Amino acid sequence: MTVTTAIADLHADRILLHGYSLAEMGGRYSFGDTFYLLMMGDLPKGHEGELLEAMLVLTSVHGINSPSTHTARAVANCGVPLQTAVAAGVSAIGDTHGGAGEACARLLQDAMASREGASIEAMASAIVASARAEKRRLPGFGHRFHNPDPRAERLLALARGWDISGDFTRLAEAIVDELRRTTGKSLPLNVDGALAALISDMGMNWRMGKAVFLLGRTAGLIAHATEELATGKPFQFIRSVDVDYAGRDERELPTN
Repeated sequence: MTVTTAIADLHADRILLHGYSLAEMGGRYSFGDTFYLLMMGDLPKGHEGELLEAMLVLTSVHGINSPSTHTARAVANCGVPLQTAVAAGVSAIGDTHGGAGEACARLLQDAMASREGASIEAMASAIVASARAEKRRLPGFGHRFHNPDPRAERLLALARGWDISGDFTRLAEAIVDELRRTTGKSLPLNVDGALAALISDMGMNWRMGKAVFLLGRTAGLIAHATEELATGKPFQFIRSVDVDYAGRDERELPTN
């Protein structure tokens, strides 16, 4: 059986990643550069690898009560191997936790694909109007703890300094302005929204929104799970809860 891949080629004396020697890359290129190469098929021409590196740093942790982190620690607390606890935390990342970057990137990319000459401001107005009519929250905007989100501000500042931000970032920022105008609320880009706009400006598919979050958060999950395995008291994550039983009352078994 033959399996086809365009990513890596293995030889006795070298490993090629999209044609580049992996051994020669070591010490010369960052993990952000390597991730860009893995996803895009070539090395970055500018500071894209550095921006991806910053994204990985800024998505690595967000408190012990972050769902994926809490899950990883709770599972580690049961005495399982490290990889099981980390895998459990990764499995908690979905549409409602860790998925806003993917959803926002898709929103922005779909809007830009159907732009048809509309201005950035007109597109933002249409996106907000549609969301409000459907009573749908726009992913990537606003945060329950941060206003503004310092992680988003840092990413946007880096991207501006490295001349990476473009129309997708301008559209995201126009949506922020339109939300403020129509709702009277401050709902700035959160880290997921900034990440979504910037990976789009780098030409990455919207699915990379979740991929970047997964990669960055895994490092934090490893740290939390390791700490829990080393210092956690057994069952400290297990708490009694009130139970409202909604099943049948006790019944007699039928006689045979």
